[in-house]
Amino acid sequence: MKHKLSRRERVRQETTDKILSIAREEMRENGVAALSLGVIARRLGMRTPSLYTYFDSKHAIYDELFRRGFTEFGRYMDNRPHQNGPLRDNLISAMGTYMRFAQENPALYQLMFQRPVPGFAPSEASMAVSLAQLEAARAQFAAVFSSDELETNLPVDEALDIYIALQHGLTELHLANNPELPVGEGRFGKLVEQAVQLVLDAWQKS
Repeated sequence: MKHKLSRRERVRQETTDKILSIAREEMRENGVAALSLGVIARRLGMRTPSLYTYFDSKHAIYDELFRRGFTEFGRYMDNRPHQNGPLRDNLISAMGTYMRFAQENPALYQLMFQRPVPGFAPSEASMAVSLAQLEAARAQFAAVFSSDELETNLPVDEALDIYIALQHGLTELHLANNPELPVGEGRFGKLVEQAVQLVLDAWQKS
């Protein structure tokens, strides 16, 4: 049975969510590393020390956003189309969904997949959420290899890392060159299908 929040708990949760929402807006507008507790407090109409009632440091805000980011990323991947469809469609869907997540959540994407904040390291609990997503991707990719459609001399983990590097590189270049264009358009955003075909040409059994 789900615990019903008291009014005090509900107000605390609402304030926490507002802090994180403002933090995301500030990160997107001014850069991830430029996050300011003073700006967040001012926008909430409170004194900066009052923020420590909710987060004990700026890095604690980053950590919660990191964790929530991977939870949201998991929802994107869980809801993507063609997961059980033809191999080519499945891989195009996975790569396109990764790029779409990055485009729709640029500040979270930077926090999760780059290292924009000097000295920030995710907590063990938040890192576990991110590793669970990587393991889910590895398990999906391993299933693709066991389907007898692909063949390579590489270990599965190394093949997955090559695939990850390809989709991450295309995503980074798309965000750098045409962040205003949707997946499927722009110099690099239009190359998702070609990138997947490159993988299939190299590894798909004839």
